[in-house]
Amino acid sequence: MTDLSTADVAAGGEAAPMHRSWAGAIWHSRNGRIGCVLVALVALGGVLGASGITPHPPGAQDVNAALRGVGIGHLFGTDQFGRDVFSQVLQGLGVSLEIAALAVLIAGAVGTLGGILAGFIGRWVSAVIMRATDVMFAIPAILLALAIVTALGPSILDSAIAIGVGYVPIFVRVVRGPVLALREADFVRAGRVLGFTRSRLLFRHILPSVAGAVAVQASLALAWAILAEASLSFLGLGPPPPTASLGEMVSESSSLASSAWWTLAGPSIAIIVAVIGFNFLGDGLRDAADPRARTR
Repeated sequence: MTDLSTADVAAGGEAAPMHRSWAGAIWHSRNGRIGCVLVALVALGGVLGASGITPHPPGAQDVNAALRGVGIGHLFGTDQFGRDVFSQVLQGLGVSLEIAALAVLIAGAVGTLGGILAGFIGRWVSAVIMRATDVMFAIPAILLALAIVTALGPSILDSAIAIGVGYVPIFVRVVRGPVLALREADFVRAGRVLGFTRSRLLFRHILPSVAGAVAVQASLALAWAILAEASLSFLGLGPPPPTASLGEMVSESSSLASSAWWTLAGPSIAIIVAVIGFNFLGDGLRDAADPRARTR
């Protein structure tokens, strides 16, 4: 018994021609190119920071070099304790990306599963999931993250859980809509006639059909997760010292903005570039997921 192809999910039940790969479609989009470049820079900085490959030890203090301006030895200057701001930014990027990736993984896995079940299974399952989603939507995501991280404690994993839980409802809504449409598609009906199990239909045919929407939402969620992590760290609820955090750096340097602007500029630029990069990448993924965009 042969498997059904899910390519005919395209409009009219006809297979959408794939004249360009996903990577090619993303790079063909201007927003996709910008996003790829910015995300690559952010990822490179995060990997270097997480690996400890920095110009100076991020936590090393040198009182004699305190508040030294931008120069060759210190690309982003030094802070009030003589620590190299650029090295701290690299380490902070690594922490932010780790927390954001874990948070999106949690939110994406739970939300995608919930959206598939809500759209494909019986009415009472959908009602329970969607009512729980509505309750979570009633609470601002950042307030929910604050409450969770306060209860669990400040750490990388706990921060990721707190941020991820707040974004689960978004994935549920994004996935449920397409699944409702696909539930009555011809290839699903044919699968039922051929005796395919419900799990086979869900994970072999429905899930690949919504992968594009999930990928786009995951990229946007990464941008939001980085902002949420910076907000928690700004309030002192991020990873504990001596681990550097971009939000904590912004908090510590806010009082020095007028006299030592570089201490605030470094982490702020890193946050802005990361958020913009993932948003542009999401636009590129959206274009790649659109069959019409992939055949232009």
